[in-house]
Amino acid sequence: MNPFILSYSDRLKAWHDLRNDLDGNEIKHICVEVDKFWQKSPISNHFLHPNDIENWPDPWVLLSDNIYCEYARALGMWYTLVLLGIESVDIVEATDYNSNDVVLVLVDYAKYVMNYWPDSVLNTSQTEFRIKHRLDVDPLLKKINIKT
Repeated sequence: MNPFILSYSDRLKAWHDLRNDLDGNEIKHICVEVDKFWQKSPISNHFLHPNDIENWPDPWVLLSDNIYCEYARALGMWYTLVLLGIESVDIVEATDYNSNDVVLVLVDYAKYVMNYWPDSVLNTSQTEFRIKHRLDVDPLLKKINIKT
């Protein structure tokens, strides 16, 4: 079932259950399942802007708003991973080998690349992407009460 077509309380429960189910699993499995969950979100053209990261929603407001652009979907992945205790999670703007602009979630020093292809977590080198900009995630850490 797609949690993003359900009510807010059901989306919140699905996200909570996902984190509970993944707690303590190996990082590769966590990345695959988190990507699979968030790839179900409907994508709109514009919702969040990278220059306005200070005003991006916390995870609960993100789920409540239920509007997802590439940045918002990456943000949902990022929040999920960080709340699971995964370290080294970055959100980057990049260009892929086809010259398409993409928003990626890089995990474990880019060992895993998320938010690229649906139902696929790439275990790849960064050479397939040209990183244009790393987003400063410090304001996001404050939203979920994690000290930098």
